[in-house]
Amino acid sequence: MVAETATSIKKSQCPQELEPADRRTPVHVNVIKRLEDYQAPLRPPSPFQGVGRTLGGGSSAEESQAPAPATQEPRRSVGIVVDDSLPFTSIQLRLADGTRMVARFNMHHTVGDIRSFIDASRPGATRPYQLQTGFPPKQLADPAQTVEQAGLANSVIIQKM
Repeated sequence: MVAETATSIKKSQCPQELEPADRRTPVHVNVIKRLEDYQAPLRPPSPFQGVGRTLGGGSSAEESQAPAPATQEPRRSVGIVVDDSLPFTSIQLRLADGTRMVARFNMHHTVGDIRSFIDASRPGATRPYQLQTGFPPKQLADPAQTVEQAGLANSVIIQKM
């Protein structure tokens, strides 16, 4: 199609895709020959590059010393094995340090497994915490409750210190 357009322009004819419906209106085509290769324009920097914080979260000295990145890929060595042949779901984890992670769990995994995943992703953290979900927030206190029983499929779990 581009070759046909260029051929029509070289013959001083109107390219077929630019031809007006009434065929009386004049068509002007300006061709600019460029000698250099095309270079894509540079993308401007992202307007926000900070760390997310939740309202009402604690502001301890250790949190303010080393801010965590806004998103972090969960490590694969946390001991949770997701079987793709069984029903699974993605759960967003909003941690107390402002980090957000999306993790996959099978429906038979338990709240205790989710706690283990969080503990393995933050090996230095030893402070006790609670897990909450939904609005109004409901505490996930039973570690034996499965993802399916707790209704956590495609949900958000918030870690509170």
